[in-house]
Amino acid sequence: MEQRQNTRTQKTREQLRAAAHQLFLQQGYQGTSIEGILAEAGISSKETFYRHYANKEAIFVDVLRHLTMEMPRFSEKLDTLPSAHDLASLRQVLATLAYEILAMISQPGYLPLIRMIITEMPRFPQLGKLFFSTVTQRGISIITAQLRAAKAQEIIADIDVDAVAYTLLGGLLTYVVMHRLLAGEEAQDSSSDHANAVIEVIMRSLRP
Repeated sequence: MEQRQNTRTQKTREQLRAAAHQLFLQQGYQGTSIEGILAEAGISSKETFYRHYANKEAIFVDVLRHLTMEMPRFSEKLDTLPSAHDLASLRQVLATLAYEILAMISQPGYLPLIRMIITEMPRFPQLGKLFFSTVTQRGISIITAQLRAAKAQEIIADIDVDAVAYTLLGGLLTYVVMHRLLAGEEAQDSSSDHANAVIEVIMRSLRP
């Protein structure tokens, strides 16, 4: 009975999230209402929405999180990342992270949402803060944890790990924004080459 209830709850949440994602893309953040999300999801009770989300901002965060850190492939990769024991293994760990981050932010459902955030940020500055706390900050934390562990083992030079983490993630994000959002080019074919180039620059700064 409890398992059936949990399954129903999860399904309802997925319906609401999918509906919200679709409407955010079609109508923007301002144009999307809780009533609209319920109608798109085929749910009539407003109480149902509030059982899952406190407000529209909360479901927006859930959409972002689902597209990023909760994406099955990305989560599995994070869970299986080995601990670096030398520069070569650290390079492999950072390269794996870079490939997966690029794949994550290049997925079809992700980039249109970024366009929406950029478009609506002047009116809703909190969207940028939500994106940073949900996506960017978590990515930085993952990279920083790997670098700090390597620094503690004296595998890398005594550098500012936060600055290196921002440089790595920033290089990947800038590539996608410049090539996919602004230029409209297909980034998939050359994304791994770019990730390798960024990692090579990073590794040169890390060598003792």
